[in-house]
Amino acid sequence: MTAIDSFTFPKALGLGFLLSAVNPKNLIMAAGAGVLIGSVGLSVGGEAAAIAVFTAIAASTVAIPVLGYLVAAEKMRGPLDSLKKWLQDNNATVMATLILVIGAVLVGKGVSGL
Repeated sequence: MTAIDSFTFPKALGLGFLLSAVNPKNLIMAAGAGVLIGSVGLSVGGEAAAIAVFTAIAASTVAIPVLGYLVAAEKMRGPLDSLKKWLQDNNATVMATLILVIGAVLVGKGVSGL
């Protein structure tokens, strides 16, 4: 984590893409969204709109803190540093909870489709 703090923009962009593209929870959520959007029977425009909404919501978890930091770096430094520490300290619990929720949602969607 210390090395990441000193990354240049291109390195950070590459690492961010790599971590998000090969992260199993991201792949499962994207696949689940794709299956759901594809099975609803929307028009091409409706599917494009649904994909755009899903992408905007998914990206907001990263975009909002980044934009906040770009706009008010000094004000955001404290809250982001404390959030970073909390996430590092509670990483296992956060990941287990997230995977459990994703799994429950996907199982629920699958069972309701029977």
